[in-house]
Amino acid sequence: MTLLSALFMLCSTLCFSQQQYEFDYLLEYKIIIYKDSFTVQSSSSNEKNETFKKYYLTNSKKNNYSAIITDLDSLHYSMIFKDENGISSRTTFLKTDLNNAEFINIECKDVYKYRNDFKYRTEEYDFFKLNDTLIKGKTYGKYKFASIKPKKEKRHKLASKYYIIDRATAFHLPLFELSTPYEKWKLQKTLPSGLFYEKYRIDYYGKLNYKETLINYWKIDKKIMINTDCDYTKKTSKKNRIPASKVHTSHQMN
Repeated sequence: MTLLSALFMLCSTLCFSQQQYEFDYLLEYKIIIYKDSFTVQSSSSNEKNETFKKYYLTNSKKNNYSAIITDLDSLHYSMIFKDENGISSRTTFLKTDLNNAEFINIECKDVYKYRNDFKYRTEEYDFFKLNDTLIKGKTYGKYKFASIKPKKEKRHKLASKYYIIDRATAFHLPLFELSTPYEKWKLQKTLPSGLFYEKYRIDYYGKLNYKETLINYWKIDKKIMINTDCDYTKKTSKKNRIPASKVHTSHQMN
């Protein structure tokens, strides 16, 4: 869908029946997907790595929700919004509208129920503190999120996720795109606060196949508005909802 200018509402038009999500930071990351790492039998590939940028709208004090923004084309952004408490949305916005908007209204037809199908995996994974790492002369904290079930890890060829934490950004809670590490963090609070300078995934065979690197971040003031009267609970379907399985398969972690 194309976002109409009417979806951006002035503060004076907002009513009490709307759920308001506040965002105080915009994070910019560079994403690299290493194509040849997905070919187990070969150490080389003619495929070029895929590189693009990803933006996060975040609340530094609340990490149960965020919005992920990527380029759709020269004029539009694609945005995925998710509240771990049960709401999700996929929408498309004109870049000029989204860049300039303070209030972003999401229509009921674009709001769906969210369910973490893999919440039980908090019993199968854990965070492990590793030695600090030095990047460009600066020391960062390093953690691994990996399976604690050796037989299942071998059977399903499970990947491990690594988090490089910038301690200088302790004003921001750790932001998890995937639900399983978020649910595990919520139970144990193992990871310290701070932005992830890097996030990367090492597959079962020891190959790097995905990396996010923080480029920049800015203080912002944006809000997403969702009408509390939306009966999104009846619109959950395999086609429309954004389940954890869409971004987190049983064999790999994004």
